[in-house]
Amino acid sequence: MSKLCQYCGAEMDNEALECPECLKKIPGADTIKKRKEAEKKKKQKKIIRIVTGSVLSVAFITGLVLLVTHFVRKPSDIYMKPVKNYINGCVANEYDEYISAFPEYLQQIISEQYAYLVMNEMPSTPEKVHTADLLYFDQYYRAIAQKYGTDFDITYKIYDEKHLNDEELEKYTSEFRSFDQQNLSDVSFSEGYELTVAFTVKGNLGSKTFTEKEFPVLKIDDTWYIMNYIDFFKEEEKTSLQNMN
Repeated sequence: MSKLCQYCGAEMDNEALECPECLKKIPGADTIKKRKEAEKKKKQKKIIRIVTGSVLSVAFITGLVLLVTHFVRKPSDIYMKPVKNYINGCVANEYDEYISAFPEYLQQIISEQYAYLVMNEMPSTPEKVHTADLLYFDQYYRAIAQKYGTDFDITYKIYDEKHLNDEELEKYTSEFRSFDQQNLSDVSFSEGYELTVAFTVKGNLGSKTFTEKEFPVLKIDDTWYIMNYIDFFKEEEKTSLQNMN
């Protein structure tokens, strides 16, 4: 709905403060303009307060979550990563993920051992070694699936956790460096744990639990590794779990 200019009679928009024809302002135009500008600024300030409050709330909640996570997170959430890689590799038949759980010198030893078991001799080239160790690992995966079921999964539970002191770390470092075929003189363990951990393999054909005592997880630089492989076919001690419960 429009209105008429009181000076020239031209049609004007209801919200217009001056006539589009004669350009004369309506009575009180300046006062109306100031009032509208004040209302606009008031709305803008309100929006800024709402947005700022929301941002601060999100920042507070995020900071609180990070703080709680920092204090709630257990050491095992960090050092068990190689164990999880080992398990995931076994379950998914992913050799690269499985072997990444070990430090490089152990990766080479394990790879050569697997290749030798397949070929009954040491392959002549690194490429042939890798082909043979992949074949061995695939056979190992199929053996687990045949025993426990193709839907098998592997879980673990830590029963005891011992943080290694400097003297104990030095013992592992000395053993590590004793592999003469490797250039390990500059390598050392900066942190480590010895665990009592139970691994359970479970599928539609059955399940079994294997307990590893004094199972080492050690850190080189910023990366954690395991030092022992887990044999999911060995005989379990009958009283191992009962004694820990």
